[in-house]
Amino acid sequence: MNLLGLVRPRLISLVVVMLCLLGIASYLTMARQEDPSFPHRAGLITVVYPGATAEAVERLVLEPLSDELSQVEELEYFTATARTGVALISLTLEDAIYDTDSAWDRVRQAMTRAELEFPDGVAQISLDDRMIDIPAVVLAVRGDASLVHLGLEAERLKREMLDIPGLSRIDLEGKADEQVTIALRDAQMSRLGISPAYLASILAQRNQVIPGGFVVSGDKRMGLLPNSEFVSIDALRGTQIPLPEGGEIPLEAIADIWRGPLEPAQPKAWFDGEQAVIVSLTAVRGQLDAIRFGEQVRERLEQLRPEFAPLHIEEMFFQPDQVKERLDGLEWNLLGSVLIIVLVVFAGMGWRMGILVATMLPMVALISLGIYDLGGGILHQIAVIGMVISLGILIDNAIVMVENVQDRLNRGESRAQAVRHAIAELAGPLGASTATTLAAFTPLLLAKGGTADFTRGIPVMIMLTLTVSYLLAIGVAPLLAGRFLKPTQTRSSRVMENIGNGLARFSTGSPVWMILLGVVMVCLSLALLPQLKLQFFPNADRPLVVVELYMPEGTDQQRTEQVAAELESRIRQRPQVTQVHRFAGSAGPSFYYNLMRAPQAPNRARIVIHTEDLAATNGIIHWVREHVASSMPELDVVASTLGQGPPRAAPVEVRLYHPDDNVRIAAAEQVFALLKASEGAVDVRHDIDLGVPMLRVDVDDALASRYGLTRADVAQALNTRSLGLTVEQYRQERDPLPLVLRSPEGTRQSLERLMSASVFNDEGEAIPLTALARIQPGWQPAGIRQRNGVRVYTVTAGLEDGYSFSQVLDHMYSGLAETPLPAGVRLELGGDSEGSGDANSAIFTTAPVGMLLLLFFLLLQFNSFRRVGIILLTVPLAAVGVFPGLVFSGSPFGFQSVLGIIALVGIVVNNAIVLIDVVDQRLSEGMDIKEAVYEAIVRRTRPILLTTATTIAGLLPLAFSSSTLWPPMAWAIISGLLASTVLTLLVIPAVCRLVLKAPASSSLAIEGHAQTSNE
Repeated sequence: MNLLGLVRPRLISLVVVMLCLLGIASYLTMARQEDPSFPHRAGLITVVYPGATAEAVERLVLEPLSDELSQVEELEYFTATARTGVALISLTLEDAIYDTDSAWDRVRQAMTRAELEFPDGVAQISLDDRMIDIPAVVLAVRGDASLVHLGLEAERLKREMLDIPGLSRIDLEGKADEQVTIALRDAQMSRLGISPAYLASILAQRNQVIPGGFVVSGDKRMGLLPNSEFVSIDALRGTQIPLPEGGEIPLEAIADIWRGPLEPAQPKAWFDGEQAVIVSLTAVRGQLDAIRFGEQVRERLEQLRPEFAPLHIEEMFFQPDQVKERLDGLEWNLLGSVLIIVLVVFAGMGWRMGILVATMLPMVALISLGIYDLGGGILHQIAVIGMVISLGILIDNAIVMVENVQDRLNRGESRAQAVRHAIAELAGPLGASTATTLAAFTPLLLAKGGTADFTRGIPVMIMLTLTVSYLLAIGVAPLLAGRFLKPTQTRSSRVMENIGNGLARFSTGSPVWMILLGVVMVCLSLALLPQLKLQFFPNADRPLVVVELYMPEGTDQQRTEQVAAELESRIRQRPQVTQVHRFAGSAGPSFYYNLMRAPQAPNRARIVIHTEDLAATNGIIHWVREHVASSMPELDVVASTLGQGPPRAAPVEVRLYHPDDNVRIAAAEQVFALLKASEGAVDVRHDIDLGVPMLRVDVDDALASRYGLTRADVAQALNTRSLGLTVEQYRQERDPLPLVLRSPEGTRQSLERLMSASVFNDEGEAIPLTALARIQPGWQPAGIRQRNGVRVYTVTAGLEDGYSFSQVLDHMYSGLAETPLPAGVRLELGGDSEGSGDANSAIFTTAPVGMLLLLFFLLLQFNSFRRVGIILLTVPLAAVGVFPGLVFSGSPFGFQSVLGIIALVGIVVNNAIVLIDVVDQRLSEGMDIKEAVYEAIVRRTRPILLTTATTIAGLLPLAFSSSTLWPPMAWAIISGLLASTVLTLLVIPAVCRLVLKAPASSSLAIEGHAQTSNE
């Protein structure tokens, strides 16, 4: 059938117009985010075991739990920390797991099995499998000195906002939950013979919710409400307590009763120096427009603020603004790239052909965007970057097709013949070149893991746009060219012709020298490898400094608050600081996707500093480090800007294993010293457990038995005096408040007061603690850390600007070469080294698929191993420009550079394909190899240089952007493409000149058969 018989211009026009309209509608309505979402592969198990030491928690909780978790195949690894009274287990699923819900079900089953082995004292075990979720909006409710009042108002705000469309959940932080404290007076209780246990039983009996039923009077039911619980604090104070010897006294006669904040203290938050309650709004994942969600939140807040006056509701972190700013900036980069590319096309092809080629850009972009949206795609910076990269590549097909039609019109063919012959000639080669580019991006598309999930939008968008561009190049571009182009006298510009002739003379006249030139250039480029700075992902470009504060283990939260407040007050005096937020007792809300969520800890705090601009962050970071080192020696800080890519603990992380604690400590201290002395390493920390002081109470069982007491009675008495004993709930509030029996001082009592404490037996007799037990000071582990059930110490470090993790690790390894670690110590790297290794491994695992596809399409097109080998020579030629470009631009070699190299491979392979395709055509027409190569260079110089120019032009806005994430990728492509294009036009023809032979017959089929039989 005639090829044109299959082409229906009106039908094609309608389909293209409808698809473009779909793209416009998609752009206006599709979901928007700043960054891609990660699967829920991170979780946290919390096990509360009140009163147990860290060693007891490890032995009785972690060991059975670790045994069960190790059998969950979906888990990649888990880390655990045992502290006094609590075990925290962080879980990470395998990178290949995308059905995370079923994997977490397996984890819950393991937890259930482990619970069967737990001791009776374990109070609770819970799993949070949504650790990766981050709030889209973080609000601060402030304006009152009472945290209790702020908490109640924050609860009311939460209820008023629960019906916002797209809202997943609302969390409150920094509020002060309340308790009703019943502070017992030992002297009165001892005199009256009342024990805390007796009092607890009386209060439990008096405060029960017991239904009274109802009676029917006439036609109505009347409920019976018996007085079975406390209806007010005054009623609690006045409740009568029966005495063992008869009579009754009110509770307030033997105890002080008040309503106050929950003890021990909960995490607290300060908004720009003022105490506040934090309200975090998390949006649903998936098809949600974050910008529209932010608008709806602000609309609701405008309605609610008058109702909460005089309180203030402030925006602490507002992610939708960041999404809009990021996408607006990238869209302007995209438009700038389009304009530059259009100018290049007009300059290189003339206005008539330039208009046709430039028309392909918006059509391909809109159609690709519409299809991307239909497939569930979300518009974020990764997807936009993929489109920016593909801009210069996608018009390559249109350039070649339009130029071919123009050339045929110039040679006298009719419009129909020019269109038909152009499609027939180029559909195969352009399909092969497009397919090879798609094959180059296949490993990125198929790779698994956090890094692959973060960057997958790039291969998806590039492969989609290239596929659409190929279809338009063979379906729309020739029809438009056949309709609007006219025959001209000149086939190409004089400049391009002169360049092509010059390159052809060099390549065909001195092929051996050209090949030697290529080899020398490759060797010189590889010699620059030691100069490259390795970096996994750069820091973000937000003007924020995050300071993590770590006090020694065992520090009370009140002391942590004091130290954090002192540091904040000094930070506020620094110039270029606009706002400071503080969190104590926890790290606060994870307002950015790269921030790792941390469990609550009394020795932990975080300060978030807003600066006037990004340039000011470096000075603030250095000042914080210097000030803490000189004035606050008890404090460890980690100061940095926000990161990019998958979350990690630190850029440099070294894990050390050994069964002997002392040997492991020595190894950790040795690595710590090496990293501390390493140039470029900052904020070096270790988690060596120095222990905390404790009072060991050794009960004399014989004496205790004489008074009718046991060890458990003594332990319960001590716990009641300090933390308190929760006996019931006060249920007259929206949230029930615990009724807590304890001493008046609680955890703040002096050691002398504790030593004079009494223990009550069942008869109400008060026996001095010192008569039952010997109290002596001691030392116990503050925290025990494990990884996959094995004890481990970890040394971490940040990086100074301009340094890479590889430089720091090289210094550490050279130090270990001189002084090795103790025998038997196992060293394991984490941080960026592990992350980049995992990311590269994920790509290399799928690389064979991409290579097979690449070879398949090349052999399908050329049916010659010799030609395929020549084409693959372009890959090392691409390296000639990549490494010098990264070194001279000061860009580190990281995962973004790897993305650039992959894109570069697809481009340079295409250049070689179209070059060799012309050589084969000329050989089939009877030319000798020298003339065929000469003609191929002259014929393909303009489209190859135009493709190079448009690709570079499209990436220039990205290369010079203020973003920290994408310039390394842009420079890798630009510099690599500049060098490889010139060498492709010199070295590849030279190799063809020496390797390929003129066929015996002028028939291409016979020549192909002869080539195959020879090879």
